Amino acid sequence: MRLLQYVLISMTAASLALAGETPSAPPPAAPWWEWDTATGDWFGVRTTLADHGVDISGEYLAEVWGNTTGGQKTGAVYTGLLQFGTTLDLEKLVGWQGATFSTTWLWLSGKDISGEDVGNFLTVSNIAGFNTFRALDIWLEQELFDNKLAIRAGQMTADSEFVISDHGSLFLNGTFGWPAFLYTNVPEGGPGYPMGTLGVRVAYHPFDWATVQSAVFQGNVFAQNVNRHGFRWDLNAKEGYFWITEFQGRWNHSDEGAGLPGQAKLGAWFQTGDTPDPYFDNAGIPLADEGASEDPLKRPWNFGVYGIVDQMLFRETSSSEVTGKDGKSTITTAPSDQGLGWFGRIALQPQNRNFVGFYFDTGITYTGLIPTRDADQIGIAFAYAQLTNGARQNLELEGSRGVGAEMVLEFTYQAAITPWLSIQPDAQFIINPGGTQDFGNAFVIGARATVVF
Repeated sequence: MRLLQYVLISMTAASLALAGETPSAPPPAAPWWEWDTATGDWFGVRTTLADHGVDISGEYLAEVWGNTTGGQKTGAVYTGLLQFGTTLDLEKLVGWQGATFSTTWLWLSGKDISGEDVGNFLTVSNIAGFNTFRALDIWLEQELFDNKLAIRAGQMTADSEFVISDHGSLFLNGTFGWPAFLYTNVPEGGPGYPMGTLGVRVAYHPFDWATVQSAVFQGNVFAQNVNRHGFRWDLNAKEGYFWITEFQGRWNHSDEGAGLPGQAKLGAWFQTGDTPDPYFDNAGIPLADEGASEDPLKRPWNFGVYGIVDQMLFRETSSSEVTGKDGKSTITTAPSDQGLGWFGRIALQPQNRNFVGFYFDTGITYTGLIPTRDADQIGIAFAYAQLTNGARQNLELEGSRGVGAEMVLEFTYQAAITPWLSIQPDAQFIINPGGTQDFGNAFVIGARATVVF
């Protein structure tokens, strides 16, 4: 490790010398637990790289989950994710104005407790996936017209910019990120974690408070155990394309804004290409029926609409002491990031070709609820995913009982131990795993540790 650090320092110093620059003296050393990252500034190399447009990031997420009751069976699993990547500001690096390059890579390990023990589709962990080493995204973005227009192309995920609630991102259940109304209805889960695919995204910011963005992706990302490393690219029109558009409006987000900040999003998605219907044959008979043929009905397209609201309900103020030239001190107050927030999402999809037809989730979060724990977050959230008519008919024909909807209630607390380490205990109550009453309601407890390198 020391040899690597010495090499990095030497290379950086040499490059700066060639450029006619002198590396600045490192700031006074701070205690390890106060560093922004667990590996520190690499003796100034990290800051120097960032000053020249090279930002390197990495983190490891480790989870332990236990199903205490209900579901398919009780048990415990470990789930892990190593995520690392780099972002290049090409304007700083090579003088290419408005251009950015970014890539992110994943190493997934461990097991998925939803698949192993619970048997539900509102996945307990939002980092669970097929164990492999995979490229998540590799893209180039160009900003134009004073940064009002941005075009991104390459391998991407949609959930990095679309369908996401800011307040909902605290929760660990997968549906509060890339939601179940997409990953259960789009082929192989669509372009959401952990599956990136080829795509193009255009974003337009006509005003500070408004954004219109649209993207088109390869229609089938393929199964995780088939597209193991993220490079199974296929733009064949028979596989179709996944298109998504979102309108965003924000209020009270400026530094001078006196009101409570919030935002609303309205979006729609469209899946092209002919795909076999998962529930009916070409005569419209449920596939689980004994009289059904083996030839499924061909569906030429699929679509859905959704809406999202994020709103801060209460915001704390921070105070600071300012000393004037006359030596007198005054106390000033300003809005802070601490306070109570709320989110809600709702979505509708056609009943005759999807697994989830109606979906909504909602929750509240509070940042800095406990005195002296200003960065800690606490939250409670609920999600409801109603099965479509086609899914219900087939499950009932297969002998399932109480078919209707799956629900999850999650309670979580994220404790910021240091700037680079957080611990997040979590509890989830899964109602009707799989959308039926074939298994008892499950109560899952667990915890996540996140280390930022």
